[in-house]
Amino acid sequence: MTMRAVWVAAACAVACRSNPNELRVAGTIEIREVRLAPLAAGRLVRLLKDEGDTVKKGDTVAILVQPGLDELIAQRRAMARGTSMRSAEIAAAQADSERAANDLARADKLRAQNVISAQQYDGLRSAAAAAAARLRAVRAAPLEAEAAAAALAQTEAVANQLVLIAPVDGIVLVRYAEAGEAVNVGVPVLGLGLVHEPWIRAYVGEPFIARVKLGQSVRVHVDGYPDTSFAGHITDIAPRAEFTPRAALTERERADLVFPIKVAIDDGGGRLKAGMPVDLYIPLLP
Repeated sequence: MTMRAVWVAAACAVACRSNPNELRVAGTIEIREVRLAPLAAGRLVRLLKDEGDTVKKGDTVAILVQPGLDELIAQRRAMARGTSMRSAEIAAAQADSERAANDLARADKLRAQNVISAQQYDGLRSAAAAAAARLRAVRAAPLEAEAAAAALAQTEAVANQLVLIAPVDGIVLVRYAEAGEAVNVGVPVLGLGLVHEPWIRAYVGEPFIARVKLGQSVRVHVDGYPDTSFAGHITDIAPRAEFTPRAALTERERADLVFPIKVAIDDGGGRLKAGMPVDLYIPLLP
């Protein structure tokens, strides 16, 4: 007798002893994994967490660097400071332009009265034109300051993207890279397991799929906690059947087709670990 036949026979035996209005199926505890990857390419220089370590939301878990990035940030900070300091220069240029324009306006009246010479008048007119030109030039400084600030913000954003921060609480499941390796954009460095959000993968045989529904409450039993029953509910029922996986055990499984389901555990208290086998008790609808 093959192993598959043994599983099917065992499921049938369980079905014969079970409540006909309650379906018992076997499942496996799973946990979701968040893969942390940089949004900018760089060289991994520090891994602050190892496999099995607990992390809290906001913890720094890895740091990457780009050659020359620190120097570029320093340069752009200096440029931003320099352009911001030109506001005083703008005020001075405006004052000079207004003074030169006032001098030229007075000179118009004096020239009409032949009080000043043509040479003096031309000098004042040239000074007013020069002051106005200088004012127009320095008024471009705000735009330069905005451009410098934007360039600095962009460079600092790249630096921030090279620091990996844990988005949620969890446990480090796997390290995909080691210190010293070059890591491209989107390549995971660490896999973070959401151990506080376990779920169960199970399979319901085709004869029973019409008698279960989304949101339905289920009871979960684990061998390691024989006196404890965990509450859960069905969060997903596959829209398409598939052939029975080798590791699946479903009650009274006479056909080869099953429907995968997912069950969320309402409160596992951190006691349920990935890979633990469980038994689900699902009340069947009429």
